[in-house]
Amino acid sequence: MTDTPAPVTAPPTQRKAWIAGLEGPRGVAAICVVLAHVAVVHTPNIVASTRIDFLGQALTFFFALSGFLLYLPYVTRFADGAVFPNTKRYFVARVRRVFPAYIVIFLIVNFVLGAGYVVNPVTSGWDHSADGTGTITAPLPLLAHLTLTQSYFPSTLQTGINPSWSLSTEWGFYLVLPIAGFLLFRFGRGGRRPLVTALIPAVALIALALIANTIVGRLQHASGLPPLEQYWGPNWVAVFSRSFLALADHFAWGMVAAVVYAAIARGAFSRLSTSRLSAVLLSIAVLALSGSMLLFALGSRYISSVFAIASCASILAIVAPLGRGEDSRLARMTDWAPLKYLGMVSLSSYLWHYPVLVLVGRAGIPIPPTALGLVWGFVLVMSLTVALGSLTYYLVERPMMRWRAGRTT
Repeated sequence: MTDTPAPVTAPPTQRKAWIAGLEGPRGVAAICVVLAHVAVVHTPNIVASTRIDFLGQALTFFFALSGFLLYLPYVTRFADGAVFPNTKRYFVARVRRVFPAYIVIFLIVNFVLGAGYVVNPVTSGWDHSADGTGTITAPLPLLAHLTLTQSYFPSTLQTGINPSWSLSTEWGFYLVLPIAGFLLFRFGRGGRRPLVTALIPAVALIALALIANTIVGRLQHASGLPPLEQYWGPNWVAVFSRSFLALADHFAWGMVAAVVYAAIARGAFSRLSTSRLSAVLLSIAVLALSGSMLLFALGSRYISSVFAIASCASILAIVAPLGRGEDSRLARMTDWAPLKYLGMVSLSSYLWHYPVLVLVGRAGIPIPPTALGLVWGFVLVMSLTVALGSLTYYLVERPMMRWRAGRTT
């Protein structure tokens, strides 16, 4: 959703295939998130009977992919004994990748369309998408949204472009990663197994998330709030539950994937044929996905944590053959042009899709609460979302990325 692949030490031909193989899954994840939100807003009866809202867990894949792509340069440099990555360039790249599109879309949604939330949608009901929307004008809330810090305060959580809470969470990871990398390079050098050492930051973040989730669970129990408000409402418990602390393992499993990929590129698991290795990774992905679905049905707080494991295994299943310099059938499948395109415009599309839902509801366009209504609503919202996302990508995102590339060169 928010990350372009960082430079890696693989040969150029491998790197090109690797990028292509991971772009398509972004498109699949974007489709899942939009479909889940259309269902929640327009066909809550279908959500209740089918639990199709599980598709919203696809957002976790974006987090894991960020962990993989952004940690991989640290892992490869550490394993090769190379110098620490340029932190200034890293932060400049993060700002240029996320903020231009976000700021442009937020300003249009807030001041032109008045389609952002001025109150937390939990208080007005998500099945009434246009209720509680308007224009944010108060200086402090406006500043919070312009700096992507709105998710750190109960009064602004889930307001504005409400799905942008995930960008606030990603920025928590962006800030922590260079620190983790510095500690790895400072204290981890000299070991015989650098890739094993490179797992330490990921394990630490998984442990951090486990501790944070335990605390969140106790706070939620003590709060007496309804489940929806515990995770999304205008309160400190929900702020904590949406924070990087509680979701750190989502990124950490992507970091694990980065270490395993680097190990495969250096000859690890050589006794396993590529087909068998891919089969093992796909089996892990299916088992973890099944476990996540079971936890979803049981109402567990660890649904997305297990989904992150499935994301880790899925990423590796796609890129593992490429690490060996071989062809990846999965990479070729996920390189299907429509999915690749959706992945390319996924950041802008992700930011546009909920304002589009609001505008569709405000316009009174009929979307019946039926299966056919869900299909119609999804096609309508997805079409408008991709159109707006494409405009933002070509007019804002791509020029900024090319400018960055030119300055880097």
